[in-house]
Amino acid sequence: MGLTSFTFLVFVLVTLVGYFIVPKKIKWLVLLVSSLYFLFYDNLTFDIVGYVLIILLVAYIFALLIDKYKNETKKAKILVVLSVLIILGVLIFLKYTNFIGITIKHIGNIFGFSYKFQKVYRNVPIGISYFSLIMISYVVDVYRGLCKPQKNILKCALFMSYFPILTSGPFIRYKDMNELYEPHKFDYDRMCRGLIRIAWGVFKILVISERLAIFVNFVYANYLTYNGFYIALAAIFFLLQLYTNFSGSIDIIMGISKIIGIDLPENFNGPFFSRSVTELWRRWHITLGAWLKDYVFYPLQKSGFIQEIGRFTKKIFGKKISKKIMLYLAMLIMWILIGAWHNGAYTFIIGSGILQFIYIFLEDMLTPIAKKINSKLGIDSETFGYKLYQRIRTFLLFALAMIFFSAPSVGKALDIIRNMFVWNPWILFDNKSLYLCGLDLYDFRVLGLAIIVLFVVDYYKYIGKDVTSWLFKQNIVFRWIIIYSLLFAIIIFGCYGVGYNPANFIYRQF
Repeated sequence: MGLTSFTFLVFVLVTLVGYFIVPKKIKWLVLLVSSLYFLFYDNLTFDIVGYVLIILLVAYIFALLIDKYKNETKKAKILVVLSVLIILGVLIFLKYTNFIGITIKHIGNIFGFSYKFQKVYRNVPIGISYFSLIMISYVVDVYRGLCKPQKNILKCALFMSYFPILTSGPFIRYKDMNELYEPHKFDYDRMCRGLIRIAWGVFKILVISERLAIFVNFVYANYLTYNGFYIALAAIFFLLQLYTNFSGSIDIIMGISKIIGIDLPENFNGPFFSRSVTELWRRWHITLGAWLKDYVFYPLQKSGFIQEIGRFTKKIFGKKISKKIMLYLAMLIMWILIGAWHNGAYTFIIGSGILQFIYIFLEDMLTPIAKKINSKLGIDSETFGYKLYQRIRTFLLFALAMIFFSAPSVGKALDIIRNMFVWNPWILFDNKSLYLCGLDLYDFRVLGLAIIVLFVVDYYKYIGKDVTSWLFKQNIVFRWIIIYSLLFAIIIFGCYGVGYNPANFIYRQF
């Protein structure tokens, strides 16, 4: 059920009407029924239901047991470890069996032993990567004493399956989601703000992302013919496609939740105005980064494995370097897990993981040197020009890494990058060739204007201003001109047509 499909629109309308007309005590049940319907809409089979029930029951039962034995530290610790291993086991079984099998096969070929492996295909519940980690955080938070366990299993099921977050997040924490169970009255102002957020998300997807996808898919499918400038442009377009696709879906679900009365955590905050890759990842998929820091990075740093390495390296290199080694090792493991979480493939581990670690590692190592050079040369790093250079550099580095994200294999990604440097300067003057890649002059003009609007809105968000709140402070005539312009832009310039699959979100598969 695509987020911009007519089916989803009807589904949301029925959910909202049902939610606001039923008695207060059962409002949350409407959300639960809708969420379960959405979860099983595309695939209602015994195995899918079984996987979901295993994760739900493990989290529900073990959270109660952990709370019961909270004063018996050893027993509680065994329970939390066991619950996390079971939930991760289900996730790995469903998503990573093929990746593990292929990896063992490749290792076998290297060391000269044969391992026959045939790919297996399993039904996977939508959003399993999200709700598995959400339930892990729930159990761990109960263990840490940050929240009390939910004794009503149906309310626990609602937290796990809340339908807006299943397609693309954001990651929610149980201790922050009391609003799920509170009865919310219909609020006109909240509805208007939610609808504007939804419309902005649909605009990003239909006007920008789907249009960019046409060019990207064409060039990457013909990268031997359309090389150099075309691949560089396709890499930039893919990053913009990914961002508008992902952040657009987040806008839609944030808007739906806003109408209900539930405020979800923001997942993006002007990432393309970041001056470093480190800053970019504080502004891109914010809730994933926060989740991994709290439940992976910090526990890793305190783990016996890392501490033992710290003690060993301290004897050789000293305390200062030893701390850095421990930090970078924990960081490397975290980034590999980020790549693997996106999908069980080497392309994701490299593009979304290892390359990001390398960027951040180099930034950390080279920043002090760059500051000394700038000081000696009298370069002011706070000028507009220098900030612009840093932002363009960060954007291009991220776009380069995302070539792996978009490629079907590591070899194909390397071929695409290699052909990007087969450069023909005269192609810049050949407009006709550019318009043979699926987009015509009209499409490029629409894209140009839409991307400018996107960056203006994102800049205001980057500097801490809420565009929706600003819009509601304007006089009613101006406000409705902007709103109707957005709606007509979607209707007139949205990507529709034969074979068009609305909102086949990139992140939906995760």
